[in-house]
Amino acid sequence: MIASQNSAPIALKRLLIVGAYGVVGEQIVKLMSSENSDVELWLAGRSLEKATALAARYEGARSLCVDMNDSDPLAAIGALPDAVLAVANDAQDNLLLACVKRGVAYIDITRWTDRMLTTVHKLEGENLSAPVLMSSAWMAGVVATVVAQVAQKPARIDRIEFDVLFALKDKAGPNSIEYVDRLRIPFTVQIDGASVEKFPFTDPRQVKFSDGRIFETMRFDTPDQHTLPKILEIPTVAGRVGYDDAKTMGFMKFMLKSGLWSILSMPLFDKVRRSLLFNPGEGAPHEIQLQIIGQTAQSAKFIDNIAIMDPVGQTHLTAAGAVMQVERMLNLHGLLRPANGVSYPESAVDAKRALDRLVHMGVQIKPC
Repeated sequence: MIASQNSAPIALKRLLIVGAYGVVGEQIVKLMSSENSDVELWLAGRSLEKATALAARYEGARSLCVDMNDSDPLAAIGALPDAVLAVANDAQDNLLLACVKRGVAYIDITRWTDRMLTTVHKLEGENLSAPVLMSSAWMAGVVATVVAQVAQKPARIDRIEFDVLFALKDKAGPNSIEYVDRLRIPFTVQIDGASVEKFPFTDPRQVKFSDGRIFETMRFDTPDQHTLPKILEIPTVAGRVGYDDAKTMGFMKFMLKSGLWSILSMPLFDKVRRSLLFNPGEGAPHEIQLQIIGQTAQSAKFIDNIAIMDPVGQTHLTAAGAVMQVERMLNLHGLLRPANGVSYPESAVDAKRALDRLVHMGVQIKPC
């Protein structure tokens, strides 16, 4: 409790972070502790020992054992938090449904597009008495929030292109490389308002990043390519990823075109397949080039080129995005809480203020 002068003590807001001791989770905890000392952190995961070790480093934090594989992961925690942030995969929606049952706000940053759509469909017809924020778009909704700000101008957006430069030596958790298990799975994108099926690592293009270097990027699946057309009615959205090593890009293209990746996709080769791209280092800058094409209210064409960079790396950018979404959910720093029901990062009506919070946490967002 915090005591204010000439008033009764003010109750702390309580945030339960499930998956708190993972690579991204720890950075979320660090940022939340430094940016929001008026929030009580409940740090949880399947290992109470790991959660307790982490909680010991932060004043006022508490540790809990929360296993998403349990049918009701919140059954034994006692008092309820004000919001739950899922940093680990809520594969069976057990944590989500436990929150829905109790009217607790829920934020998820872990889902691929098809899992997100399955869950949203599951919630149709439910009377949701708290917000459910699906924030699994790239880097916990950072790209989507930048687009949301541009979309609030008196203009029409016709096309979004965002290109991600992935540093192979960046710090990363195992979930960040899950897309290597999806390189043979087609996904749906919107092109001129029509749904079109694409395969990963197709439609290459050359992109100049902020340091002047040019890298090839190729299509990959992200929830942004579904939610941006749906929420902001943008006819064409394309997301691509490239590596900062040309040999790795060439190797991946060869493996996919030759069919060898089909063999590596067998469960027998899980460890080998993931080790090809998951050799994380101590950190490296993460960059996204975002291009927004549209028309002004006077029917003049405009092109906005925006660079989103995090000098610390993609796990820090994800953590900053997650903290910004938590701050929205808890009405912190003047941010507006999402309405009850399912929502997405691009639904934010105060996107400019949310982006100011990202910049405060070290994220660079600049026209280029």
